[in-house]
Amino acid sequence: MRALSIALLISALAPLGLYAATLEGSRSLVVSEPPAGNAYLYGGDLTVTAPVTGDLSAVGGTLTVSAPVSGDALLLGGTVNTKKPIAGDARVAGASIHIEDAVAGDLLAAGGTVTVDATPSFAWVAGAKVSFTHGASGPVTIYGSTVTLAGTFAGDVDVVASDGVSLANGTVIHGVLRYDAPQQADIPTDAVVDGGVSYTGKSFLPTTQEAKTFAVAGAGIFFLVRVLAVIIAAGLIGGLFPRLAQAVVDRALPRSSSRFILLALLGFGVMVATPVFILLLLASFAGAMIAFVLGAAYLLLMLLSYLYAAVIAGSALARTVVKRPLFLWRDAVFGMLAISIVSLVPVIGWLVTLILLAAACGTLVSLFYRFAFPRDEDVLNIE
Repeated sequence: MRALSIALLISALAPLGLYAATLEGSRSLVVSEPPAGNAYLYGGDLTVTAPVTGDLSAVGGTLTVSAPVSGDALLLGGTVNTKKPIAGDARVAGASIHIEDAVAGDLLAAGGTVTVDATPSFAWVAGAKVSFTHGASGPVTIYGSTVTLAGTFAGDVDVVASDGVSLANGTVIHGVLRYDAPQQADIPTDAVVDGGVSYTGKSFLPTTQEAKTFAVAGAGIFFLVRVLAVIIAAGLIGGLFPRLAQAVVDRALPRSSSRFILLALLGFGVMVATPVFILLLLASFAGAMIAFVLGAAYLLLMLLSYLYAAVIAGSALARTVVKRPLFLWRDAVFGMLAISIVSLVPVIGWLVTLILLAAACGTLVSLFYRFAFPRDEDVLNIE
């Protein structure tokens, strides 16, 4: 089990460049001491006040970065606010995003309201309301409803707006301004666009390239929403049913790896054999109702198995990293985040996810069986 948890940890964090790292999480977390190496943080209300010497990956309801980041930043939250420079690239997603200080690398941001006071070298931004107040040092691509541009832009600016585009007084664009909007942009007389303006009205069918861009953006937003949904679901199931989660962890993560392997094989057998049995029942009219009930139970089991796979993964990481055998709800949150990241890795990611899913399924089936058919020692333990 130690080998499995270490493999999961490396698979989840290796794409982010993990060598020396700090892992912290809490419902309300203030990081006031400089983390060692890369920092991986999560919490309901998360504030970073100490400099981060490596990369920063953070997830929180309200996320505030009030200290410089020497590496890249991956920030996910309801409200995200960066107040100090980011030396590398910034990847940000949230309902409300405010980038107040410099971003030396590239900026990718998606949210409801996105305000960029920095001057990134490259920017790709999507949001309902997008504002650039100080321009950018490289090319900029924006998808939004209402887009406002101000400052000096060193490269081209491409905008697709469903509502409108406006430029502030004194705006300078050294490249080309290309925009699609229902009506022409409000361009002041003192604004300068060296490369010229290319305007396309909205009464047109998108080109193949634009359709591909919309598809990629839609897939990215769908992935983000799905990840946030399953993270919330895992946190809720771990917080609302802690005793069941602890029972799953204790049974799935014994000191001997043989039990984990047997549970994974049991779960894989249930996952494969149940659909076949349902199809056999559907062959007869009398078995159709049983097949319907069994199919609903199977779908529920698969959903619970996926959520409790996060419980197992998070607990394995907690036992390996912080040597804590007791399950906490935030272990499920971090476990689901790790599974979501691991699943992006071709072949290996899907294999690790399948093993965890099968182990969770086998563990749940085993626990349900013991509950339905308790042995004498189980009855004594309950009493």
